[in-house]
Amino acid sequence: MPNGGSDCCGTCWFNARNKGEAGYGHSKDPEPSFCTIRGLAIEEPFWTYCGNHPHRRPDRDPIPIGPVFVADDEDGRTLWQPSPHTEDVRQHLLSLVRAVTEQPVEEYPAGGYTDEMVVWQLGEFRERRAMPELRRIAAFAPEASGGRFGRSREGLVAAAKEALSRMGEGGG
Repeated sequence: MPNGGSDCCGTCWFNARNKGEAGYGHSKDPEPSFCTIRGLAIEEPFWTYCGNHPHRRPDRDPIPIGPVFVADDEDGRTLWQPSPHTEDVRQHLLSLVRAVTEQPVEEYPAGGYTDEMVVWQLGEFRERRAMPELRRIAAFAPEASGGRFGRSREGLVAAAKEALSRMGEGGG
Protein backbone atom coordinates (compact mmCIF):
# COMPACT_ATOMS: atom_id res chain seq x y z
CA MET A 1 0.00 0.00 0.00
CA PRO A 2 1.64 3.29 -1.05
CA ASN A 3 1.94 6.08 1.44
CA GLY A 4 4.01 9.16 2.12
CA GLY A 5 5.50 7.96 5.39
CA SER A 6 4.53 5.58 8.15
CA ASP A 7 3.64 8.55 10.39
CA CYS A 8 0.36 9.03 8.51
CA CYS A 9 -3.24 9.06 9.69
CA GLY A 10 -3.68 5.65 8.08
CA THR A 11 -1.54 4.13 10.87
CA CYS A 12 -2.61 6.35 13.77
CA TRP A 13 -4.51 5.16 16.83
CA PHE A 14 -6.54 8.41 16.75
CA ASN A 15 -8.02 7.37 13.38
CA ALA A 16 -11.41 5.87 14.31
CA ARG A 17 -11.00 3.26 11.56
CA ASN A 18 -8.02 1.83 13.46
CA LYS A 19 -10.08 1.16 16.60
CA GLY A 20 -7.49 2.60 18.98
CA GLU A 21 -4.55 0.67 17.51
CA ALA A 22 -1.47 2.00 15.72
CA GLY A 23 -0.25 0.30 12.55
CA TYR A 24 -1.66 -1.18 9.36
CA GLY A 25 -3.95 -3.79 10.97
CA HIS A 26 -7.18 -1.99 10.03
CA SER A 27 -6.08 -0.32 6.81
CA LYS A 28 -8.57 -2.26 4.70
CA ASP A 29 -11.51 -1.95 7.11
CA PRO A 30 -14.58 -0.37 5.48
CA GLU A 31 -15.12 2.46 7.98
CA PRO A 32 -14.17 5.99 6.91
CA SER A 33 -11.04 7.53 8.36
CA PHE A 34 -11.88 10.09 11.04
CA CYS A 35 -9.55 11.84 13.48
CA THR A 36 -11.07 11.47 16.92
CA ILE A 37 -9.00 14.23 18.56
CA ARG A 38 -9.62 16.85 15.87
CA GLY A 39 -13.13 15.86 14.75
CA LEU A 40 -11.90 15.74 11.17
CA ALA A 41 -12.80 13.44 8.27
CA ILE A 42 -9.60 12.22 6.61
CA GLU A 43 -9.99 11.65 2.86
CA GLU A 44 -6.49 10.33 2.13
CA PRO A 45 -5.30 8.78 5.40
CA PHE A 46 -2.02 7.43 4.01
CA TRP A 47 -1.09 10.91 2.76
CA THR A 48 -2.20 12.96 5.81
CA TYR A 49 -0.10 13.75 8.91
CA CYS A 50 -0.03 15.58 12.24
CA GLY A 51 2.14 15.95 15.33
CA ASN A 52 0.12 13.51 17.44
CA HIS A 53 0.99 10.34 15.53
CA PRO A 54 2.34 7.45 17.66
CA HIS A 55 5.78 7.80 16.00
CA ARG A 56 5.97 11.30 17.47
CA ARG A 57 3.93 10.97 20.67
CA PRO A 58 4.15 7.34 21.82
CA ASP A 59 2.48 8.35 25.09
CA ARG A 60 -0.84 8.73 23.18
CA ASP A 61 -1.07 12.50 23.54
CA PRO A 62 -4.75 13.36 22.79
CA ILE A 63 -4.43 17.17 22.64
CA PRO A 64 -3.77 18.38 19.08
CA ILE A 65 -0.23 19.57 18.37
CA GLY A 66 0.01 21.83 15.36
CA PRO A 67 -1.88 21.62 12.09
CA VAL A 68 -2.70 18.71 9.81
CA PHE A 69 -0.59 18.29 6.68
CA VAL A 70 -1.11 16.48 3.38
CA ALA A 71 1.50 15.19 0.98
CA ASP A 72 2.31 17.53 -1.89
CA ASP A 73 3.61 16.94 -5.40
CA GLU A 74 7.18 17.74 -4.33
CA ASP A 75 7.45 14.82 -1.86
CA GLY A 76 6.90 17.26 0.98
CA ARG A 77 4.00 18.17 3.23
CA THR A 78 1.62 21.09 2.90
CA LEU A 79 -0.58 22.57 5.59
CA TRP A 80 -4.16 21.36 5.12
CA GLN A 81 -6.03 22.19 8.35
CA PRO A 82 -4.86 24.65 11.01
CA SER A 83 -4.47 23.67 14.63
CA PRO A 84 -7.52 23.94 16.84
CA HIS A 85 -7.22 27.27 18.63
CA THR A 86 -8.41 26.69 22.19
CA GLU A 87 -7.08 27.48 25.63
CA ASP A 88 -6.56 23.76 26.27
CA VAL A 89 -4.37 23.52 23.17
CA ARG A 90 -2.44 26.65 24.19
CA GLN A 91 -1.89 25.34 27.73
CA HIS A 92 -0.68 22.02 26.36
CA LEU A 93 1.79 23.75 24.02
CA LEU A 94 3.04 25.88 26.91
CA SER A 95 3.63 22.73 28.94
CA LEU A 96 5.46 21.06 26.05
CA VAL A 97 7.69 24.06 25.31
CA ARG A 98 8.83 24.15 28.94
CA ALA A 99 10.15 20.60 28.55
CA VAL A 100 12.29 21.33 25.46
CA THR A 101 15.98 20.72 26.13
CA GLU A 102 19.03 21.94 24.27
CA GLN A 103 20.09 18.36 23.55
CA PRO A 104 17.81 16.97 20.82
CA VAL A 105 15.89 13.79 21.55
CA GLU A 106 15.56 10.90 19.15
CA GLU A 107 12.44 11.24 17.01
CA TYR A 108 10.97 9.90 13.79
CA PRO A 109 13.06 11.63 11.09
CA ALA A 110 10.40 12.46 8.46
CA GLY A 111 8.09 15.44 8.67
CA GLY A 112 8.34 18.06 11.40
CA TYR A 113 9.85 17.38 14.82
CA THR A 114 7.50 17.81 17.77
CA ASP A 115 9.47 20.52 19.55
CA GLU A 116 9.80 22.54 16.33
CA MET A 117 6.06 22.17 15.71
CA VAL A 118 5.28 23.31 19.27
CA VAL A 119 7.48 26.40 18.91
CA TRP A 120 6.09 27.19 15.45
CA GLN A 121 2.49 26.82 16.64
CA LEU A 122 3.09 29.10 19.63
CA GLY A 123 4.41 31.67 17.16
CA GLU A 124 1.37 31.24 14.94
CA PHE A 125 -0.86 31.80 17.96
CA ARG A 126 1.36 34.73 19.01
CA GLU A 127 1.24 33.21 22.48
CA ARG A 128 3.02 35.82 24.59
CA ARG A 129 3.07 33.57 27.66
CA ALA A 130 5.64 31.47 25.77
CA MET A 131 8.10 34.31 25.26
CA PRO A 132 10.46 33.42 28.15
CA GLU A 133 10.72 29.84 26.89
CA LEU A 134 11.14 30.99 23.30
CA ARG A 135 13.99 33.29 24.38
CA ARG A 136 15.60 30.35 26.22
CA ILE A 137 15.32 28.15 23.13
CA ALA A 138 16.54 30.90 20.77
CA ALA A 139 19.77 30.93 22.83
CA PHE A 140 20.45 27.21 22.28
CA ALA A 141 23.58 26.29 20.35
CA PRO A 142 22.27 25.55 16.83
CA GLU A 143 24.95 22.90 16.35
CA ALA A 144 23.87 20.92 19.42
CA SER A 145 23.08 17.49 18.03
CA GLY A 146 22.07 14.04 19.06
CA GLY A 147 20.38 10.82 18.07
CA ARG A 148 21.32 8.34 15.41
CA PHE A 149 20.20 10.71 12.63
CA GLY A 150 22.46 13.55 13.85
CA ARG A 151 19.59 15.93 14.42
CA SER A 152 20.74 19.46 15.33
CA ARG A 153 18.99 22.41 16.98
CA GLU A 154 19.38 24.68 13.96
CA GLY A 155 15.71 24.39 12.90
CA LEU A 156 14.43 24.75 16.46
CA VAL A 157 16.52 27.86 17.15
CA ALA A 158 15.33 29.41 13.87
CA ALA A 159 11.70 28.57 14.74
CA ALA A 160 12.05 30.20 18.17
CA LYS A 161 13.54 33.35 16.66
CA GLU A 162 10.77 33.48 14.05
CA ALA A 163 8.09 32.97 16.74
CA LEU A 164 9.55 35.83 18.80
CA SER A 165 9.66 38.00 15.69
CA ARG A 166 5.97 37.29 15.04
CA MET A 167 5.30 38.60 18.52
CA GLY A 168 7.18 41.82 17.83
CA GLU A 169 10.44 40.91 19.49
CA GLY A 170 13.68 40.54 17.59
CA GLY A 171 14.66 36.89 17.66
CA GLY A 172 18.35 37.48 17.94
